[in-house]
Amino acid sequence: LFRHLSKTKMPKMATAMAIAAFLTHLLPAAAVCLPFEAHCCHINPKIDPNYQQFKADPSSRVPGWEVVDLDLPPSERWRHLVTPMASQIRTMITHFKALLGGLSKDIFKLLEDSSKMKVISERVLKEMGEYGLEIRSIANATGILVEDLFAYNIAYELEGGCTSIVAQDDHGRLIHGRNLDFGLFLGEDWKRFQWTLTEDLRPLLRNVRFVRQNRTVFKSTVFLGYVGTLTAVKQGGFSVTVNTRYDNSDWAALRAFLEGKGSGNFLSLLLRDVMVGNHSFSEALATMRSAKLLGPAYVILGGTGRGEGAVLERGATAVVNETLLSDVAKQGFNSVVQTNWDYNKDPWYDNRRSPAEHCLQERYNRNITFEGMFSVLAAHPNRNRLTTHTALMSAETGDCEAYIQFCNDTLCAPWMEQLTV
Repeated sequence: LFRHLSKTKMPKMATAMAIAAFLTHLLPAAAVCLPFEAHCCHINPKIDPNYQQFKADPSSRVPGWEVVDLDLPPSERWRHLVTPMASQIRTMITHFKALLGGLSKDIFKLLEDSSKMKVISERVLKEMGEYGLEIRSIANATGILVEDLFAYNIAYELEGGCTSIVAQDDHGRLIHGRNLDFGLFLGEDWKRFQWTLTEDLRPLLRNVRFVRQNRTVFKSTVFLGYVGTLTAVKQGGFSVTVNTRYDNSDWAALRAFLEGKGSGNFLSLLLRDVMVGNHSFSEALATMRSAKLLGPAYVILGGTGRGEGAVLERGATAVVNETLLSDVAKQGFNSVVQTNWDYNKDPWYDNRRSPAEHCLQERYNRNITFEGMFSVLAAHPNRNRLTTHTALMSAETGDCEAYIQFCNDTLCAPWMEQLTV
């Protein structure tokens, strides 16, 4: 097998995963989890980040809390945050554009045609309203081309990883956690076994309070230069995270929209509207069920009351499937887990869902806390070389904590260092 794999044209990471999966199926079940073993909780205090240590260490926390004042004109909301980070934002965008061809050749062609991209960005930014003005102001503040910042702001419509979890304890208290993974196939550093874009993004992380009339409307963990919402919580209302979903559409709705032939919402911008305009879990759920999007996605929502958790498997125009915490709880499970695959369709080479479910059900089914949620998300394979940060949220209290994550040990996926030689 090893000789055969070494002679194929498979990328090193795919070869590593194939070998790991083969070994896992060969060896008998044991008390210690084998790499990539799905039906096992991989929490390991010897190598996993420690929640209490991370909480006590300022260098482990996502910087913040910064303020984006929604009462200010759009041209002034982000300037104080992005100006000092102009060089880092520019580097990240340069890498993203250079590597985008590995995701979609059609969209890559659009983004590479500078004259066409200027026309597209001008049209779409006008349609975005205040969000378009925010992007223009960031371009002015950083000296980055408007069309390049536009490309950055549609990045999550194309690629991402992520694990999202909504869990409740026996009293119905809810916690929403997520790992945000980004950068797969977008530049490999095989000497350090890291992903280029993942490393570019970590320094851009900030915790932000969006305020109006000096009152916090919602909290969010953001990447500077990106005006949309991927992770957010509204005290007394709800929390939301977004995971990338892949289907067979090849981003047709997004391509049509960019070419002026279609309509729909950029998900991250829609979620900013939802965080401002919606006030409850049920209201946000109804909005996200009915909205027209520009591509597939998973929308994960948490609320403030027992059973208020949901995973929506979205296509561009409709909900494909949904999983409600209230339904799962009737079966004795107090959590829902979403990665980047439809329910019960996780592929053999990327089953992050099952290990997380085992940890939650075996250790935290009745007593989930921020520390417990962190331990699940910090364990392999949910923490991997693509993970930029872990966020923990409670819509009931409005608490939100975010921690910068790395995965440098030998068992990290993607992919295991000792097998990528």
